[in-house]
Amino acid sequence: MKKDSTSYKILVIEDNLGDYLLVEDYLEEMVSNPIVERCENFKELDQILRIGKNDWDVILLDLSLPDKSGADLIENTLKLNKEIPVIVLTGYSEASFALKSLSMGVSDYLLKDDLNATTLHKAITYNIERNKNLKKIQLSELRYSELFQLSPQPMWVFDEETLKFLKVNKSAIKTYGYSEDEFLTMDILQIRKSEEGAKVKSTLQKTTFDEHKGQFMGIYEHLKKDGTPITMEIHSNTLEFEGRKARLIIANDITLKISYLNAIESQNLKLKEIAWIQSHIVRAPLARMMGLIDLIKNNNLCEKEKYEFLDHVLNSAYEVDKIIRDIVSKANEIEEKKNGF
Repeated sequence: MKKDSTSYKILVIEDNLGDYLLVEDYLEEMVSNPIVERCENFKELDQILRIGKNDWDVILLDLSLPDKSGADLIENTLKLNKEIPVIVLTGYSEASFALKSLSMGVSDYLLKDDLNATTLHKAITYNIERNKNLKKIQLSELRYSELFQLSPQPMWVFDEETLKFLKVNKSAIKTYGYSEDEFLTMDILQIRKSEEGAKVKSTLQKTTFDEHKGQFMGIYEHLKKDGTPITMEIHSNTLEFEGRKARLIIANDITLKISYLNAIESQNLKLKEIAWIQSHIVRAPLARMMGLIDLIKNNNLCEKEKYEFLDHVLNSAYEVDKIIRDIVSKANEIEEKKNGF
């Protein structure tokens, strides 16, 4: 049978020389060039790991050492080492202790009485690969956590059933004014107006079963801790969070954007009003003035008639002046709103 050519580095913690030599033989039977080092007791293991020598691929740990044994040995070994997979080798046959050791954090559990070259090799290769995959998953989770926390947009995860907040990022804390601890005691209805509770639940129920598998987007009014209303553009998607059905929310505060659009709409209405005034209201007094001036210019009028016509011209001029003042006032309102942004 072709041997495994991988140069595994294996640390064996075993006080019994016969058992150690047997493990060494099994390794050499299956692996071309295993690098094996032995510790006879926990004290030696402690010294090796404390000096930072932790480039081992796997640790094989006997549970009956002269200075420590059983659960106490496992606990102290795992305190020293959090990176290297630990496989327990023991003569203990109690299934309950096997389960306990696994729950404490060891990677695998092998009985010496059932041990052979094949089972030992399989256990070593399996646990080394599993440990690599776990590290990749942990790194991926760390990256996603950093993306979540460092996002400039408010983000949170909530339980679909209870509507409780399960996780919030720093931007959500900053935007809404609640601390993380406060958020985690609240549900999503507490950042909405009280009368919108039924609407929120209805929306969630509909989107849970829709063709997009729970995805939705909408614009909603939320409330800060101090009661200030803010307009939020919400993007939602379903996910599983720590074993629970949940939703991830990405929120975008568009309060200023909406205010700006409303201001532009208001300005446009005033501009239309100004245009209408210029084309309709101003035209009437101007037409009168032009007609009166033409009469004065082209007709032989007595002094009394001239004064009467001039009075009419003056009144029309006052009317035009008032209209111009109104236009200037409306233009100033537009400018003030523009400067507000």
